[in-house]
Amino acid sequence: MKDILKGIPDKRQDKNTTSLKFKKDLISYLGDNYKDKVCLEIGTSKGYSTRMLSHLFKKVITCENNIDNINFAKDINKDRDNIEFLNKDVYNTPWNFKDIDVVFIDCNHEISYVLSDIRNAINLCKDNDDILLIFDDYGLDNPWKGVKEAIATYETDDRFEIVKEIGEPKGSDCNPRALLRDVEGVICRFTRRNTLKNLVFMLDVDLGGDGRYSSARRSAYKYSIASWQKWCEKNNCQLFVLNDLVIEKEKMSICWQRYYLFDILDANGIDCNQVLMVDTDTIVHPDCPNFFDMSENKYVGVHNEGSYDWIFRSIENYSKYIFDGKMIDWWRYINGGFQIVNNTHRQFFQNIINFYFTNQDNLVKLQDTFHTGTDQTPLNFLIQSQNIDLKLLPYEFNMCDLSRKEILGEDLLFTKIGWVYHFNAIPNQTEHNITNHYLEKTYKYFYGDLD
Repeated sequence: MKDILKGIPDKRQDKNTTSLKFKKDLISYLGDNYKDKVCLEIGTSKGYSTRMLSHLFKKVITCENNIDNINFAKDINKDRDNIEFLNKDVYNTPWNFKDIDVVFIDCNHEISYVLSDIRNAINLCKDNDDILLIFDDYGLDNPWKGVKEAIATYETDDRFEIVKEIGEPKGSDCNPRALLRDVEGVICRFTRRNTLKNLVFMLDVDLGGDGRYSSARRSAYKYSIASWQKWCEKNNCQLFVLNDLVIEKEKMSICWQRYYLFDILDANGIDCNQVLMVDTDTIVHPDCPNFFDMSENKYVGVHNEGSYDWIFRSIENYSKYIFDGKMIDWWRYINGGFQIVNNTHRQFFQNIINFYFTNQDNLVKLQDTFHTGTDQTPLNFLIQSQNIDLKLLPYEFNMCDLSRKEILGEDLLFTKIGWVYHFNAIPNQTEHNITNHYLEKTYKYFYGDLD
């Protein structure tokens, strides 16, 4: 232990590191049990804790947004060959790390950032496994909510527990800013039990307006929801229907609001494996295969087999006015009404929300001028520009634009050749009467009257 800590200052000499007692307690707790494991450090600072960790783990991956700190840390650790330094903003880029056993969190201590760190860290945990989370400044006395409060939000989650208190005790003067209000640090364990269900997420919000906001548009959604409820029961999945706007529709149209998915699930205490976001103008065949089993845990969509005139005009106009002339592969263009995601896509969805508010005025103007839809084309630009690993399912799993395919008729021919029927892009409708007609008729053909 003495050799490991040689030349490393105490917190009293450098407030941005942990105390020597913290480091000694951590060394004692971990011992030699992690010599073949990998530690992810969030917040390198000057690299003193990084150096200690490099003696305890096979490899340390350390993330720091400040390049000067990285250069300093590299210099004091130049004799260590098992440290990977990343110049990374951990709050605006995905945590695409593999095979992480321990996460050392010592970054932004404001509660929203700590909660982000915790969510990202536990998402690295594999099924039926556990992961250690080590926190500095648990007892830091500050005017804002911080590490202690963030951890407290998990007190009723039986998968998350504090297993060890480490570092200076409550009342210590190790931090020059104030006496500690609690112990300096804690070690927590999160255990992922593979009991999570997959979930189908739908929107059914009464927007109380005209046109695309007409309440009449919802009159047959009950048939769509009922069909998905029966599919979920058959396939041991959960259905969640959102009935309320996240924010006012004047600030963000409802199609964009679905990308608050993970915030909505968190707010409702729902933890799940994978999520299908599906439009409410769909009916699912009772024998539809379980597409969750086909996802390979990737982002999943179905190529938009619809009006290519509309798709190409949409791509061209968004390219010109929003995406600086960049183009995307049209053959990988998906319809937004069928998207399968999982927890690894949390940051991507946050990126979508950030993109919307950064470009809000231009997006609304473009939509009103060229009538090229709302979120669907920007979604495709973001998927391709951010290199999201996309898996395409065949047309059977999101049969769009049935009228253009000449299979939308009273004989219900489309029911013989696919699994998910999407009653969109139907011309010559009044108050969505044709969509509503086929939602009801298709449901009753498969399932009979509503229960």
